[in-house]
Amino acid sequence: MRTLLVDEQGMFRAGMCAVLERHGDVKIVGEAQNARQAYDLVRRFAPELVITELLLPGVDGVAAAREIRRLSPQSKILALTACKERARLQSAWLSGIDAVVTKDESVETLLSAIASLHTGRRYASPSLRRTGCALRSIDERRVRGGDPLAQLSLREREVFDLIVRGFSTKAAAQELCISPKTVETHRAHINQKLAVHSTADLVRYAFRSERPSRDAVDLERRKRRRQPRLHASHGHSTARKRSKTLTSADVPVPAFVRGLP
Repeated sequence: MRTLLVDEQGMFRAGMCAVLERHGDVKIVGEAQNARQAYDLVRRFAPELVITELLLPGVDGVAAAREIRRLSPQSKILALTACKERARLQSAWLSGIDAVVTKDESVETLLSAIASLHTGRRYASPSLRRTGCALRSIDERRVRGGDPLAQLSLREREVFDLIVRGFSTKAAAQELCISPKTVETHRAHINQKLAVHSTADLVRYAFRSERPSRDAVDLERRKRRRQPRLHASHGHSTARKRSKTLTSADVPVPAFVRGLP
């Protein structure tokens, strides 16, 4: 597979090139250290596979992957990332990235991901599946069934992702290198398309779109059932006993005192 490697770290790229070139199905056709270089190389080479970090300088890696998809729809995209943020990984999966592998996995795992893509199957690394990250088939069904987020433009989705991660209008503008007024314009379009009216609505919308798996919910319920409970009636009874005022009848009288006149 003709492959483009995108990562800010030159030493990491050199190591990955050495590893991948030993794998017979991979031929490195270009390297990029940022999104802008990646776009140029994608236009030039139309690679079969793009291996990219999600943590890229100056741009959200998920947004960069969407732009790569737009420039070269036939390219497979594999995120080889140090990112462990659940929301970011979910967003990457929903954006159409074909495989997600974390950098703490083995080389064999990376080669397995490439082999899966070669046969047309998506891939999530074992560590992500073990931690219950929402890279689930339900996400694919939701996209096929018409995910409302799909109607957002590339820039609107970038703004949406930053807002739900807690960025202010000013911070989002700085992150995307645009003006705060432009961010507000995109927010107005997002609110209109998703039929929401506030930041809180957007966060609730994002939570519903990427809600935790049933297994995670069941596990939390089991944890709660194992915790001891303090019954209200018992608590009130104890409080009453502790607050009771002692009287002379409650104090034992020694025998020698009872015998006094």
